[in-house]
Amino acid sequence: MMKSNANPAKTLPLRLVLVVPFVLQIFAAVGLTGYLSLRNGQQAVNDVSSQLRQEISDRLNLQVLAYLDKPYIVGQTIVAAGQEGRLDLTDVTKLERTFWRLVSQDTVEFMQIALTDGTSITLEDTLKDGIVSRVGDKANLPQRQIYSLGDRGQRTRLIETQPMFDARTRSWYLAALKAGKPIWTSQPYLGQTTKKATIALTQPIYNSDGNLLGVQNNIFRISKIHSFLNNLQVNQTGQTFIIDRSGNLIASSTIEEPYIIDRKKNELQQIPAVKSENYVMRQTAQAILERLGTFNNIAESQQLDFMLGNQRQFIQISTINDKRGIDWIGVIVVPESTFMAQINANTRTTIILCLGALVLATVLGIYTSQWIADPILKLQQASEAIATGELDRTVEINDIKELAGLARSFNQMAAQLKTSFTVLEARVAERTLELQQAKELADNANAAKSEFLANMSHELRTPLNGILGYAQILQRSEPLTSKGSNGVNIIYQCGSHLLTLINDILDLSKIEAGKLEIYPASFYFPSFLQSVVEINSIRAQQKGITFDFLPDDNLPMGVLADEKRLRQVLINLLSNAIKFTNQGSVTFLVERVETTDRPDFCTLRFSVKDTGVGITPQQLEQIFQPFEQVGDIKKQSEGTGLGLAISHKIVSLMGSEIKVESISGEGSTFSFEVELPEEKDWAADSRVVSQRTILGYAGKRRKILLIDDRWENRSVLLNLLEPIGFKIIEASDGQEGLQQVLQTAPDLIITDLSMPVMDGFEFLHSLRSHPELQHHIVLVSSASVFEIDRLNSIKAGGNNFLPKPIQAEILLEQVQKYLKLEWIYQDPKDEQLWELDVAQEIKPPSDAILTQLAQLAKMGDLEEVMEVAQQISDGDNAAFVRELIQMAEACEIKQLRAFIQQYLA
Repeated sequence: MMKSNANPAKTLPLRLVLVVPFVLQIFAAVGLTGYLSLRNGQQAVNDVSSQLRQEISDRLNLQVLAYLDKPYIVGQTIVAAGQEGRLDLTDVTKLERTFWRLVSQDTVEFMQIALTDGTSITLEDTLKDGIVSRVGDKANLPQRQIYSLGDRGQRTRLIETQPMFDARTRSWYLAALKAGKPIWTSQPYLGQTTKKATIALTQPIYNSDGNLLGVQNNIFRISKIHSFLNNLQVNQTGQTFIIDRSGNLIASSTIEEPYIIDRKKNELQQIPAVKSENYVMRQTAQAILERLGTFNNIAESQQLDFMLGNQRQFIQISTINDKRGIDWIGVIVVPESTFMAQINANTRTTIILCLGALVLATVLGIYTSQWIADPILKLQQASEAIATGELDRTVEINDIKELAGLARSFNQMAAQLKTSFTVLEARVAERTLELQQAKELADNANAAKSEFLANMSHELRTPLNGILGYAQILQRSEPLTSKGSNGVNIIYQCGSHLLTLINDILDLSKIEAGKLEIYPASFYFPSFLQSVVEINSIRAQQKGITFDFLPDDNLPMGVLADEKRLRQVLINLLSNAIKFTNQGSVTFLVERVETTDRPDFCTLRFSVKDTGVGITPQQLEQIFQPFEQVGDIKKQSEGTGLGLAISHKIVSLMGSEIKVESISGEGSTFSFEVELPEEKDWAADSRVVSQRTILGYAGKRRKILLIDDRWENRSVLLNLLEPIGFKIIEASDGQEGLQQVLQTAPDLIITDLSMPVMDGFEFLHSLRSHPELQHHIVLVSSASVFEIDRLNSIKAGGNNFLPKPIQAEILLEQVQKYLKLEWIYQDPKDEQLWELDVAQEIKPPSDAILTQLAQLAKMGDLEEVMEVAQQISDGDNAAFVRELIQMAEACEIKQLRAFIQQYLA
């Protein structure tokens, strides 16, 4: 039976699918309506508040100007009557009667006139004595009499006589003369009688000839403006106040006298609005200053708003100017909450309606979904029953038309499925048998492939063990010339390369299985590059083409990378370049690219350029495929076609890719960049064997048992270990090895795994099972390429594993580790004695030849360097030439340049 792969945790019930969208639609519709209603309400608030503020501002301006116009009109009437002769200004009694009518009718509260001859008359409505008259007749100057007037303007009693009074010396009189026109006092002052804030309008009187007759003065008490502002309906929380251009308060709807008044000294001091005791007034004035800079910048009506706490305040600013010295600013401030109360109430109602609609929609949705979902649920249950094998299950027909049709179709499908399933079962059984047979064939093929690879690797590694082993023996034990030493090194490196080629086949298998991995380790980078160069320079020399190695001067000394895999990639790329280049050169460039932001990392670019046959665009698409080769058919036969495929995969695992630029017939460039950790302490982490020659070891002579069925493998180990003092015992299989262990009690055992009679695993099992032999140290050495064999050998009782071909450095390192030895080295002075003698005998050629050699070394032309060296090899320059040629043959360009430069200096 087939089972559903659907994850129940990721599915949604039908009821939820039906209910949620319905509820969300209702909620969204009501919520959107409420939101739009709130926004429209807020817009309406802004419009209404703007209109209301403008209307109140207009009323304020009109009323204040009306207050200020009365003193002006009254004064103008008196002045006109005096100028036209309708009013005799010298008749004090008539002037007194005229002024009394105006004051008693509340037209003005205070008015006076002063003539040029010193005559003056003043009428004022006081709280204590009613309307009083102050008369200064020129006949009685400088005295002035103060009378109380009756209800018909007649004098009823003399209140007092002022001994000294001359109106012509008063500030209001002098101000009118200076202005020559009607003018208000510059700022409020304290009235003499009422002790209230007052302003005065003075205007000069001229006759028809333009001669001054006198000055008329009317007083206006500012308390009238306060009464008006207090009665002005701005709502319960709004405020109105008037300030002058300096920001000082003139009048306020909330403060009756917005001044500092000292009635004893008869002094009045104005208060700046920004320092008012009223918080709203103070913050409003500050907000105006912050927005407009100064009050002088207000030239027309403006509307502003600001935040006071968490509430917005609306401001209406207007100018009050009568063109006679009054230049005030009216300010109305109203909180937004005044208009938002009803809007907020509507918002609450909207939210309640939204919640109610949500609840109702949820209930209706649940009922509707249940009505629809129940038949579908039965259909689901029937489907699950059929899926479990109950093919006879049917569904009841529902009243809903669509669901009834679905049920009928389902019942027909179930019947047809039952018929089809029977046929399908037979086909599946037949197909399963075929697949099983195919799987067995594939498994057999894979097993044969694995066995073939293992056997092939083992057979090839065995002779390589002898080649590489004796190369190491010659390096360590035989006195060789410099050329002979270089030859043995090249044999060893070529043998190592051959081992790498063998591993290519195994790597391809790992690539196909997805098991190829990178194992980073620290190593000395210049030595690594030199080994790669030496192998390929010999090949290029044999082919008769130039091989140029151009390393960057800023390369790291140590890096952390998979040395084996990186060498494998570089040798593959260089080998291909040499193989497909018949003339010209192959250039190997290693550059440091400063692109990384991490200080402990370096980015290296490796480039291989050749002047070979090149690659066509069509061939570029295939070069990284296994067993694909391009170019000349004869050249294709020289390789397996695996190198680039394996290299491409290795570079990919290093986090990069191989890039190719090629022109057919001209050459190709293969390059890649890798970011590697730079290792400062590479020497402590890498296996670097001392260049000093091991002569032996301290202490008693140790015995080592070698167990291997191949005599050449035993011979390699014998010639490596016996010359430095070890006693070697040999056995050709595990059984003979057990006998030798019992007879000779060796200090260390090195055993192979694959042997006749008794293999290595059986030997280890028998050794570890024997109570008298289980303490022996055993190193397992095998040519097996399978990691499982290595793990099993350690699990069976081996102390460590030595892969074949044997590396002398690793062998000696493990022998020293397990036997706890102290090596005895040849004295370094003896080793360097000949070199020191030679160094002392070196005599350089002439400066001209040195300069020529320095230029050739700078260009990297090693062949030309060796040619020049051969021309001067006779005479006293022999030692110099020998050192020069040795460094040129080893491609040690940097050392070569330094060697030449020291003699030039």
